[in-house]
Amino acid sequence: MQSSQTGVASPVPTQDDDPIEVIEAALIRLADDVGVLAEEDVVRAFSILKATDLPSFLRLRQAAKNANRDCSVTVLDKLVREQLPGGDGDASVLDDLVALARAQCQLHHDADRNAVAVIPMPGRREVWRVYSSGFEDWLRAAYWRAKEMGVAETTMKSVLATVAAAGINDGDEIEVHVRTARCDDGYLIDLGDEQWQAVHVTAQGWRVVNESPVYFTRTPSMRPLPMPASQGDIGLLWQHTNILAQSRVMVLAWLLDCLRPDTPFPVLELVGEQGSAKSTTQSVLRSLIDPNKVMLRGRPKTVEDVFVAAANNWLVSYENLSGLTPEQQDAFCTLATGGGFASRQLYTNGEEHIMETKRPVVLNGIAVVATRPDLIDRVIHVDLPMIAADARRDDADTHAGWERDQPTVFAGLLNLFSAALAILPTVKLTHKQRMADFERLGEAVARALGFAPGEFQQQYAELVRAGIDRALESNAVAQALDKYIASCSLPINWQGTAGQLYEMLNFHSIPDRSTWPRSPKGLADQLRRIAPAYRAKGVDISHLGHGRKGSLWRIAEISTPGRHVTPPSASTSSSGIRYGEHRD
Repeated sequence: MQSSQTGVASPVPTQDDDPIEVIEAALIRLADDVGVLAEEDVVRAFSILKATDLPSFLRLRQAAKNANRDCSVTVLDKLVREQLPGGDGDASVLDDLVALARAQCQLHHDADRNAVAVIPMPGRREVWRVYSSGFEDWLRAAYWRAKEMGVAETTMKSVLATVAAAGINDGDEIEVHVRTARCDDGYLIDLGDEQWQAVHVTAQGWRVVNESPVYFTRTPSMRPLPMPASQGDIGLLWQHTNILAQSRVMVLAWLLDCLRPDTPFPVLELVGEQGSAKSTTQSVLRSLIDPNKVMLRGRPKTVEDVFVAAANNWLVSYENLSGLTPEQQDAFCTLATGGGFASRQLYTNGEEHIMETKRPVVLNGIAVVATRPDLIDRVIHVDLPMIAADARRDDADTHAGWERDQPTVFAGLLNLFSAALAILPTVKLTHKQRMADFERLGEAVARALGFAPGEFQQQYAELVRAGIDRALESNAVAQALDKYIASCSLPINWQGTAGQLYEMLNFHSIPDRSTWPRSPKGLADQLRRIAPAYRAKGVDISHLGHGRKGSLWRIAEISTPGRHVTPPSASTSSSGIRYGEHRD
């Protein structure tokens, strides 16, 4: 054959020729001639190395790529496979699929080095994670249109691995979002429709955009939001939900906060007896934020189940809960403010598999399920009234009515969102609760609806106080502490060891001893949990360090002018802890 550079015939190598020498000589010419890798003698040398000396083959293949970045080692691999026995067949399908993906997709990766494919298409742009059913379905369909052939599962796995490697190693890092994203002047909401449209909401209004300025990706279970109507009416929402008038502004604030991924999320808890339309109300609310194939899920079995649901949904939604373990309640706290879950990577001994996320959450149950103080601090508790038998509607009528009104309600929600964003910069909180970002938005929402300034803050403060009471009512240590305090004289001022307090409280009758601490150390752990709730009620529970007799604690009234502490009951005595009204 002819050398492409000199025009002089190159000697055809035989089995006695050293393939490494042939390739090293070719690498010198490769700097100026990308066609060298397709020459018969070079391909044969690479083929011999691949069959007999794989490490040298891989090193020289990489050296070829480094010698000239414009050369195609993919073409070389194809030619080498054709030289080797049994090298054709599935390998050509793999090459075609990889070439198809690289030609029609922009391959990138996210901050966690997960490969992402951006697919420009007529009238829209799709964004899929490479390891997703959405991308695999697209690739299979594209190959069918090109070849009218299916793809074997084993071949597809190799294709996805190759395409993912290209996105991770050669692609740029991009940021991808699910359902909603913050932008410079407002927020973007992925409609989830086939055209991949989004809604852009600002303080000036909202509009539907054909191509989002940020990258939205999707999960298989996501379903589309309705196309918003030209005229909105948020008032229609109450015809399809069982929410009392005094709770509606709180629910609207929660709905809009679900669309703000840059702030912590409060947890919505819907509580009502059987027949109060908890599940229907929850489904309607979810359909305005994150419609899903499974709108309501049953109780999670493990903490990992909670984070897996969060990884595949924007809104985490559970129904008919009779109770949650302390670990599950802690997981919902983590989801509300952002955090992660780590477990051992499957099939490894040392590496971790980490799921990190922040998601809005909605729960429902007949009884209160948020019982730990740290979760209650993040909960929006809404009681649903019982529906009279003559006021109930058939499921078919309920579903048809909501399908009719949902686009109008969604447009009304977007109108309210825009109006709240316009008011938000002017909102100043007089006293911030733990979820201050939600409180500010809620105040803006209330003002947009015509409420007087400060009215939402007052309502939210009352909700927080009611939550504190629920937290203490469901805590065995708080029950015992309240009973002991009620039997004491005034004012509160006690100091001693955790052991001494444990002995004193142990004498009081507690309805449920299953959660009673088994030791003074367990009591100390419980005191730390309930301390914020008591502090809000005007009682300071402080750990003073460790003395010779054990861990030292102090329980005393917070001396703030004008503050009044109300004892759990009117009875008093001259015992050690004194609890009562502060006298200025």
